[in-house]
Amino acid sequence: MIKFNPGQLLAINHHTQPAAVIAGAGSGKSTVLIERIRNLIETHFVSEQDILAISFTSNTADELKKKLKKMGYVDVNIGTFHAVCGRLLAKENIFVTFDKMIKEWQIEKLFVGSGNEKIDTKDIIGFISYQKNYLRTYTDEFMVKESNYSEIELRRYFKLYEEFKNKNGLHDFDDYMIMCLDMLKKNPNKYTYEFVLVDEHQDSNLVQNLLLKELCKSNNMFCVFDYRQALYTFRGSNPEYCMNFADEWKDSTVINLDINYRSARNIVDKANGFIKRYYGDYEHYSDAIAHNQKDGSIKIYTSANREQEGIRVANQIEKLIAEQGNPKEIAVLYRLNAHSVFVENELKKKDIEYDITNDGSFFKRKEIAGILAYMKLIINPHDDGAFLEMFKLRNQPLAYFPEKLLTEMKKFSGVNDMSMYETLINMKYSDYRQAKSAEQFEGYINRLRLQKDKNISAEHLVENIIKVFQMEEYIVDKYKNKEDREERLESLEVLKTFVKSNSPEKFIAYVSNTKRKNKENCVKLMSIHASKGLEFDNIFVVGVEDKKFPHEKSDLIDEARLFYVGVTRARENLVVSEIGERNRFVEEYIK
Repeated sequence: MIKFNPGQLLAINHHTQPAAVIAGAGSGKSTVLIERIRNLIETHFVSEQDILAISFTSNTADELKKKLKKMGYVDVNIGTFHAVCGRLLAKENIFVTFDKMIKEWQIEKLFVGSGNEKIDTKDIIGFISYQKNYLRTYTDEFMVKESNYSEIELRRYFKLYEEFKNKNGLHDFDDYMIMCLDMLKKNPNKYTYEFVLVDEHQDSNLVQNLLLKELCKSNNMFCVFDYRQALYTFRGSNPEYCMNFADEWKDSTVINLDINYRSARNIVDKANGFIKRYYGDYEHYSDAIAHNQKDGSIKIYTSANREQEGIRVANQIEKLIAEQGNPKEIAVLYRLNAHSVFVENELKKKDIEYDITNDGSFFKRKEIAGILAYMKLIINPHDDGAFLEMFKLRNQPLAYFPEKLLTEMKKFSGVNDMSMYETLINMKYSDYRQAKSAEQFEGYINRLRLQKDKNISAEHLVENIIKVFQMEEYIVDKYKNKEDREERLESLEVLKTFVKSNSPEKFIAYVSNTKRKNKENCVKLMSIHASKGLEFDNIFVVGVEDKKFPHEKSDLIDEARLFYVGVTRARENLVVSEIGERNRFVEEYIK
């Protein structure tokens, strides 16, 4: 029998009227949600169909369904906001299907066709989505959000985007919820639930908040959140909705789940001291209390640069594995993907198995994978896998080779028993530019092969591949977002530092040695955003550096919450690694 603490029991046994449950890190909120649903059904005889549970991610929704199914509850309505909205729209014969979703290539074609060839689609769509999450359109006053474009330009792109969607009967993900909100307002009381439970309410945006008002006319709203762990304000979520819950919902009860069952006492206390600087004056603020009264290990690493940081962190990981023998209980967390690069390289050198969430490995980045594919072709021109990886870039001199031509090449290759490289130089092309490009490509590969045969170093071969195939120009032309562009250009320089004194063959063997016997039992590398909800015995928060973390382009309070989430993932051992000395978050944390 599970024993619950007083705060958990208050939340589980809460019956009618609104309740805000402020669930601190490691406080057992998932158990509370499950047990409250059980209590509603078994104690208060609420029908399963009268309960709606909304989660932030589809993974959490699936997990909730599995747990309830084991308990015999299969009719509780569960889903993300998007899934719930999709189901309700379908009941009104409004179907938002994948083929009706606007595609990235359509957006790029639309914006480029408007007269600007160098367009940062990511910036514009991010801005449009942010406005739509606040129910603003191109005729309204905009919510403040940083962009590289002027307000006049953004209004023009916004108008163009919405008109194109309307003309072609297309939608985007934000439309799901806006359409559902409109439908619910036109059909008041038609689709309401007696009891609504919401997880991660700190990440709700305005549209989602308004949806809750329509879905829960009974006022039996139960929201679980932690304002200290709100991570998605850059997408339009707003933790003020949860912090002001008592104003939004009349006759509310506010319950604090303060006991942290995850972390050692000093890890909890240090996190309290840090976040209290930012939220100590909030009326419902409450320090977390460690259930584990033993202290863990907290260390601050100070390194001169990311390369030094990578070496130090990898050395400590190697030591931990030798002492504990449990790689899966080690995680490296970072604010920016660039901060994982040197750690990954050092782990690879040490032959330590690792897994990067969302397949964000440095060596699998498009440009890096492309350079490695060129190197493989230089070593062996008949490596079809390398050819296909290289072809994905579609950079010079193969910029005029469309995807449909690749299909013809594969067919030619099969019929004539040739490698893809042989096919490229032997096929007859109707387009003169393509014939010229194939000839040019063959010349480049032959020239670089001669260099390799003269025992050129891997470092110089990488440099020459970058020059010959115009990789820098490719990045500048392809990536309009300044940060993306700068990071990818930097990655070319970083790659060179990884290949000193290696032969091309040895370097390719080194990069290709992933060797993962068990993806589960290995060191995890992930962004702090991806780590939300997870916990490990040993946590390394790397790349803490003023202007990078906290990032100069983000609000300080947003960055503080991100840091708080990172340090509260640790159960026993925490390392906070800074680049340079006296960085703001490290200073605040250690004090």
